[in-house]
Amino acid sequence: MSVSHWKRSLANERLATVDVCGVGAGIAGLSAADELARRGKSVAVVEQHTVGWGASSRNAGYIMRGMAESYAEIADTLGRDVAHRVWADSERNHALLGERFGADTLSSYQRVDSELIAASERDFDLLVRSSEMLDEDGFDVSISYGGEAGDDALHRSLKPLASLTNPGDAAVNPAELIRRVGQTVGERALIIEGTEVFGLDHGGNGIRVRTSRGEVEAQRVLVCTNAYAGSLLPSLADCVRPNRGQMLAIDAPGVRLDASYYVDGGSEYIRQAHDGTIVVGGMRKHFEQAERTTSDDPTPEVQAALEDFAERARGTRGTVVARWAGTMGFTADGLPIVEPVEVEGIDTGRVWFCGGFTGHGMSLGVVTAIDAVARMLGA
Repeated sequence: MSVSHWKRSLANERLATVDVCGVGAGIAGLSAADELARRGKSVAVVEQHTVGWGASSRNAGYIMRGMAESYAEIADTLGRDVAHRVWADSERNHALLGERFGADTLSSYQRVDSELIAASERDFDLLVRSSEMLDEDGFDVSISYGGEAGDDALHRSLKPLASLTNPGDAAVNPAELIRRVGQTVGERALIIEGTEVFGLDHGGNGIRVRTSRGEVEAQRVLVCTNAYAGSLLPSLADCVRPNRGQMLAIDAPGVRLDASYYVDGGSEYIRQAHDGTIVVGGMRKHFEQAERTTSDDPTPEVQAALEDFAERARGTRGTVVARWAGTMGFTADGLPIVEPVEVEGIDTGRVWFCGGFTGHGMSLGVVTAIDAVARMLGA
């Protein structure tokens, strides 16, 4: 989408004058607005489409501890202190979803363990080490081997070498969750939907946020557009890369899954929703180049691969009832970015970015947004 010269010339209405203008009404943008309002700041959130239009309402609905990769893998690549911080942050994020937005009262909320499945010797070694390290670092964890792992459809079909269980995790319909978050934040802040931001510049007594419908004047701007960061802030284009995540839902009567599963180092994932349908996603690693896109259209190749994986994991094919995709923002190290962004003509520290969740916005979006607000305000 782009804003024409003609529309820009008419977009001179003052939409709001606030302390902080947020750009993007996904899980991070809304959580940041909630935190700002709690701190007594006036807030307007500008959203190009509708609340949660992007990956926040199109993901698989996992509210899990840590990341799709194992604890040992993150410790090996980024350091054990980083792994510990991410796992602890994700536990706090889960608690905040309940405390601030009542996530645990939603009809689709399921208190269900998540399991990382080892189907190869490499994954087996990583999960064994992860279990030992998590236990040493004070996290509740369990690991099962071979036939001990479980007796639901996935364990019977895949016969994993091992499975590492994160107890206390959850799953939810993300569209229901983001609607609840939007309703809660809408009582504290102004949410302006159907409005595209096309520029930031100095104006009046602060920053002029130029949109397709008019202007918002703010002292600070927090951009939470995740995969679309580069379209508004070009300096972030190489830092946050768009990646499409594809999913499908299957009606499979009689099939039972006891956990939310990650397979092949998080490349594939499968769980049973509250309504009994089976939600399957992933295969991005097998189509990496094609999936580096902002398009949210499912493709025949990935969808066929997902169906094949679902059949292997469940032992039966079932009927596909929905196909969809969402665009995520990936960073080089897989960790979200919170930092000030230089914008010509605007004082340093007035414009900040929060995003790049690399597929873990549900697990880290709230706590990262709270951190972004604290850092932006210097408190």
